[in-house]
Amino acid sequence: MATTQAVWGIDVGRCALKAIKLRAGAEGQVEVVAHDYVEHAKILSQPDADRHELIAAALEKFLSRNDITKDRVVVSVPGQHTLARFTKLPPVAPKRIPDIVRYEADQQIPFDMDEVIWDYQTFEQEGLPDLEVGIFAMKRELLREHLLHFEQAAIEPIAVQSVPLAVYNAAHFDGLLGKETTILLDIGAENSDLVVATPNSLWTRTIPLGGNSFTEALVKSFKLSFAKAETLKRTAETSKYRRQIFQAMRPIFADVVQELQRSIGFYSSTHRDAEINKVVAMGNAFKLPGLQKYLQQNLGMDVETPAAFAKVSPSDAASAETLKSELLSFFTAYGLALQGLELTKVTSNLLPTELAKQVVWRKKRPAFAAAAACLVLAGGTIWFRQTADMRALAAAPDEGGGAKNWEAAAETIDRGAPGSASDIGKAVALRDAGKTLKAELEKLRGQGKNERADAEKLLKLQRNKLVVPRVVKLVHDSLPVPDGPLADADTPQKIVAALEAGAAPRGERKQIVIESLDIQFEQDVHTWLSPEDAQAINDVNKDLPGLWLKITCTTPNQGAAKFITDAFLTPLKENGRKPKQGFYIDRVHIASGGKADAKTPGARGGAKPSTAAAGTDRFDVVTNESTDQDWRFEIYVDVITENFPEGGVAEKPAAEPKDTAQPRGKDKGD
Repeated sequence: MATTQAVWGIDVGRCALKAIKLRAGAEGQVEVVAHDYVEHAKILSQPDADRHELIAAALEKFLSRNDITKDRVVVSVPGQHTLARFTKLPPVAPKRIPDIVRYEADQQIPFDMDEVIWDYQTFEQEGLPDLEVGIFAMKRELLREHLLHFEQAAIEPIAVQSVPLAVYNAAHFDGLLGKETTILLDIGAENSDLVVATPNSLWTRTIPLGGNSFTEALVKSFKLSFAKAETLKRTAETSKYRRQIFQAMRPIFADVVQELQRSIGFYSSTHRDAEINKVVAMGNAFKLPGLQKYLQQNLGMDVETPAAFAKVSPSDAASAETLKSELLSFFTAYGLALQGLELTKVTSNLLPTELAKQVVWRKKRPAFAAAAACLVLAGGTIWFRQTADMRALAAAPDEGGGAKNWEAAAETIDRGAPGSASDIGKAVALRDAGKTLKAELEKLRGQGKNERADAEKLLKLQRNKLVVPRVVKLVHDSLPVPDGPLADADTPQKIVAALEAGAAPRGERKQIVIESLDIQFEQDVHTWLSPEDAQAINDVNKDLPGLWLKITCTTPNQGAAKFITDAFLTPLKENGRKPKQGFYIDRVHIASGGKADAKTPGARGGAKPSTAAAGTDRFDVVTNESTDQDWRFEIYVDVITENFPEGGVAEKPAAEPKDTAQPRGKDKGD
């Protein structure tokens, strides 16, 4: 619902401050109450320009000509300083959207979430189940620097919006977006904001080309200062060197077309059903003769420049010559003011929470002062009444012997407090009403519990989806690294060469080969915990989700179980107990072990069978060495994925490995 209070939209650009004051009108229109255009003495991006001083001077001049004390204000931030990411969500209950968007923002924003101010906007396409979400963010330090100018000028904005989204809001409100996809191109001084828009969605990109690019082309061609080149650009149409001026700027024209084509190509590749055939051009750069026609010819689509705001009711301010001549640069300020009137499609707000609270607090100060005065008055009344009652008690008639007539005193007090019985009844009624409201509050708190639990499960799945790859990586990282010539041998040919170069004998090699790694999810790893262990982690009555790993490995090292334990299991356990990795390696033990007896089909590679392997069908397929003395082990590992203890489960001394053992979980189909 639109607000009736007037709103200023203020856009501080590189060339000028543009501001427009709107008030909601009838039949979906708005009224232009006032506007202002304050051009900077220098373009802010000029080498010798003091940006902060120029902005402060522009705001001071604006405030000297306009009274904004009773109006609300919405300000803009540059598109190149903001981050926009778009993603699609599956159909979900509306209550779950904030939690899911929060997770997506954490993934999409390439900064720590404490370093940015962010908000989001949802877009729904008619007839499609998917929900598109736009996530918009800006680094806190950049936003604070931008808002500092307004704070120093005592301007307190109620909202902060990026330039591309303000332009989209203006075009959406004025009906510039048809059924087909439309490009909104706002060419600023340093950058150009491109918005690919439909009535129900948008995609934005900032192009590093602007009005200054044309000026710099003239600086290079004619060896002029920036200020003189800027003047030459603005007077190009009437200059006797018109042809040479436009010839110098022609490469920038071509660069703009190339960037537009690149953006359109990218958008079309991700939105194959989009039909783009119109560009709505904004920004004072389109005052350059020939730019609009050049884009139209090279893009092969209509390029339009709005002649007026379509939904503004007639007024003196709306028909003022300044607004007409600078209309193309006012669309950002127009969109900002519309958002303050609550008439826009995009409502995201980058105003920091702490500043928003300050604004609300200052507006409520008069109300708080009145409430404080009422409390003082009420307290004074209670104090006065108590004093009067105490005096009545002190003045009670003396019945003799020092006894007082307390009944008479009570009557005096009662006469001094007419309606006290009624007041007690009101107090009782308020107490009962309070109890009822409290009961309703508890009832409301209980609602949505299942939905919140479901949302938490979805988020938990996202958080845990990398656990298995991390566990597998951890297992491989914990394996011992061969020493000597075998350290860098990562191919069969290199292994054979290392053996020929004098690698350690097979029985002394620090080598473990994983034959298989089976992973099975367990809703409750208490299945494998003894009652004593369960008690030790204080989690007897809770599910303890986790993974059960069965690792089958072989080693030629004749240290056997001791080598496996020292070189593999101990590092595995130590590496798996590091904090903040999403899981916790608990018990690790050898379930069975013995001499390897697997038969291999035949040798491959370039090595000849060794003397030890002659006459046997058990040998290493890479080195052709006998594997009769190799060991095979089955190792069980408990991986706890949540609620894991600080110190782990107290382990019992491992039993001596046996040649055969009944693997746990066999009946579970692993």
